[in-house]
Amino acid sequence: MSAPDDETRFCPYCGVKLKHPYWEHIQSEHPERYTQKETWIKLYQDYRKLGMDEEISLTVISELFNATIDEIKSFLKNKNAL
Repeated sequence: MSAPDDETRFCPYCGVKLKHPYWEHIQSEHPERYTQKETWIKLYQDYRKLGMDEEISLTVISELFNATIDEIKSFLKNKNAL
């Protein structure tokens, strides 16, 4: 199941309408925020909405942020996002 084509997303930091992947904008325009773990929550939610299973979602985030899957799982559980 994919996200609706007409779904509009806005950057939580600057409010700009996003036309490309959420993380790509954050990485290029807000690098200080990109390294913050809170970004993992939105990424995880987005990946799950796109139909990725939990394991793949966690693996992709771990590769993007050079973090362990256990670290990501622990953080998401602590934030009630997993």
